[in-house]
Amino acid sequence: MLSMTMVSAQQKKAVFLHKQETMDAIGLDQEQQTKITALTKKSFADIGKIRKDTGLSETEKKSKVSKVYRQRQKDYEATLTAEQLKKYNELKEAAKNQ
Repeated sequence: MLSMTMVSAQQKKAVFLHKQETMDAIGLDQEQQTKITALTKKSFADIGKIRKDTGLSETEKKSKVSKVYRQRQKDYEATLTAEQLKKYNELKEAAKNQ
């Protein structure tokens, strides 16, 4: 029972922009939410293709997946206003310090 509680507590530390709770907390409008959702779906699809590519080594897969995540984060941040980005970064920092 204790280990389940610890896992739950660890999971709560992450802040994901594609979660509705986060989008609401930083004040995304409907257009921004739609764009974030589309970026997330595309990145998940791209990552799925990379992971299924039998022609790539595990190291190559990790590198390509990491590149997709970094690009998605850049695209996310480009979608936000300066104030929203500030709030998003504050939420992430607060979650790290829990």
